[in-house]
Amino acid sequence: MRKITHLILGVTILSGLLMACDNAASENRSLVNILLVDAPGDFEQVWIEVLGVEILPAGSRGSAENASWIHLPYQAASNMVRISDLVNEERLLIGRTEIQSGMVSKIRLLLGNELYLIQDEIRIDLDKDSDFENKLEIDINVNALPGNSYDIYLDFDLARSVVRSSGGNYQLDPRIRAFESGVTAVIRGSILPRNVNSHVYVRSDTDTLTTLTGSNGGFYLQGIPPNDYQITIYAPEIYKDTAFNVSVQADTLLTVPTITLRPQLP
Repeated sequence: MRKITHLILGVTILSGLLMACDNAASENRSLVNILLVDAPGDFEQVWIEVLGVEILPAGSRGSAENASWIHLPYQAASNMVRISDLVNEERLLIGRTEIQSGMVSKIRLLLGNELYLIQDEIRIDLDKDSDFENKLEIDINVNALPGNSYDIYLDFDLARSVVRSSGGNYQLDPRIRAFESGVTAVIRGSILPRNVNSHVYVRSDTDTLTTLTGSNGGFYLQGIPPNDYQITIYAPEIYKDTAFNVSVQADTLLTVPTITLRPQLP
């Protein structure tokens, strides 16, 4: 009977140790969500083949040492994504995973060869820029704390990424920035008349972000570092440009009052 008691006690202690190890392991993990958004371009439809994403988190010692890339395949009915639709508050979840807590230093978007735009109902294939693959790897600085969840955005700037080459073909020259939503701000607003496409620039001493208004006259800019900014609205020639100053803090949404464009005097 004494031996059985000792056996039960040993199993109980071992189970407790295993549970403690599991809890310690789970407490040193963080959840990461990777999302894709777009800064609007001048084309109604731009399609890209999204294969997935890779992230470079902290290694076993909580730093870049011993770190290795984590592959997240994009799992959907189709890998073809009309990225031109991911404007204003639309976003696409590419993947999510738990990682070792610590610094996330790089993220890499994985694209296939199916890249094209639609212009006047005609499909035009996009050539890849000569440095295409390298431009899909972006530096980022996210300190993932244990037990927390982080949204990392990849902002694909179509207006700067789709360029016309000297031979008359169109080329995809990826211009992507990465940001973590919890340490940045969002600025949104609306411009009248709604059917006037205007360029919106948000400038500070260190950053310049830009977007186009949508069909409803609205604009939505994410991933803005805390700072003081000047917002400039560049309107078509028949209207005057408009500029004003704002200040944003981390993890905030700033809605600016509706902006009415003033006509140019004859």
